[in-house]
Amino acid sequence: MSDDNNEIIQQDINKAINFLGQNKFSEAEQVCNQIINKNENSDAFHILASIKIYKKEFNESIRLVKKSLKINSSNPGYHVTLGCAYSASNKYEESVRAFKDAIKINDKIAQVHFYLGEAYRKLKKYNNAISSFYKTLELSPDHIGSYMLLGIVYQEKKQFDLSVKSFKTCIDIMPDYAEAHINLGLVYLLVGDYDNGWREYEWRRKLIKNKSEHLAKEWTGQNLEDKTLLILDEGSDANLINFIRFARELKKDNCNIIIQSGEQAHALLEKQPWIDSVISPDTFPKHDYHIYIGSLMNVLKLNPNNVSQDFPYIELVKENLDIIKNDKLNIGLVLESDRDSNAHDDESMDEKYFDKLFTKNHNVICLDKYTDIQNLSSLYSHKHDYSNLEELCNVIAQLDLVITIDHMVAHLAGALNIDTFLMIPCVPNWRWEISHRNTTPWYKSVKIFRQDMPDDWASVIKKVKEELKEINNG
Repeated sequence: MSDDNNEIIQQDINKAINFLGQNKFSEAEQVCNQIINKNENSDAFHILASIKIYKKEFNESIRLVKKSLKINSSNPGYHVTLGCAYSASNKYEESVRAFKDAIKINDKIAQVHFYLGEAYRKLKKYNNAISSFYKTLELSPDHIGSYMLLGIVYQEKKQFDLSVKSFKTCIDIMPDYAEAHINLGLVYLLVGDYDNGWREYEWRRKLIKNKSEHLAKEWTGQNLEDKTLLILDEGSDANLINFIRFARELKKDNCNIIIQSGEQAHALLEKQPWIDSVISPDTFPKHDYHIYIGSLMNVLKLNPNNVSQDFPYIELVKENLDIIKNDKLNIGLVLESDRDSNAHDDESMDEKYFDKLFTKNHNVICLDKYTDIQNLSSLYSHKHDYSNLEELCNVIAQLDLVITIDHMVAHLAGALNIDTFLMIPCVPNWRWEISHRNTTPWYKSVKIFRQDMPDDWASVIKKVKEELKEINNG
């Protein structure tokens, strides 16, 4: 190929790169395809592969970048893109190999070591992840992403002091980094340091859409007698159910309580006699003060270990259900957490663990929203469908026992004071404080069964089985 042709191709490649930088993907694709139609070009294939990642067409991205590598395997950038495509496809073993191939060619690129560390973290190869993040920091001492993920890895390893140190380093580098403050707060809450935890948790408000033009003064502890308090929704029904008990205490000041709520919790909250009005999250009636639901704990300076709580704190008028059997032990079972949650895989359990756990004396009701009644396994006696939290509460309130992973059901059962077995990962969500082995300060009816080691659900089931046997014998 002549030098003139090479120069023309390079000009077209630069044009495609410019289009890519402007998110003009169609134009970039058109230029690259024109190049490839004349002669296969590794850079053109690579640009197309990058576009496919943006479009979340990961398998096609892998196919295209492999074409780049077939032409030129010495370009580290191609290996990095391959690794990113594999990571996006949750193929972390393959992504590790791709990033290592890039490092063999050039081990001085900090971001590649960072990507490798994240792939190792996803594989729960925590020591390898830590080594990769520290290598990143050798090359780029202020690489804030590495400190952030070191904090997360140390938390997953239960090395909480190191986790706190890493998140604090993030904050030293970037004082207004809200995610670092939030993660630091969640570690504090997990280990039971509520003073520091609630303070840092307030940084989540930086990520909430600003509604200040609709709001009166923020409530920070002022006298509420004969005032109206608007409690703002934050989009988390778990937090809403967990914290709402403390809003109820404010009613003793003879104030008017208005609560924002999404559709799921709306009908349930309307049934609570102490709440004066339940409104949608985009509604802002006249009020004297406002507070976000997640900020109640910080303003009230509450530690659940030290505050008196009354149960149940949710009121409900029960409606009889045919699926409840008076001659059996009625058990509600939940095995899958929210599929949109990053913790879904760690928190969810396979039905295989429950094989032969239940007997004919148990009436096991499936409360999993993802389970189709037509495909209900023999594990269950019934499936309960519900469209909102009030309908879900109606069945929970009539159960003898709830067995669940970390799920909204656990909060509702605790609020209703129903005996609950909560099965959680080795390092759980911040709500399930690790200084308590088998109990939680949030709900007196909830008994916790924690993994001893990551992914060790077998030991959890063994303990559940022993506990269930005691109930049967009792």
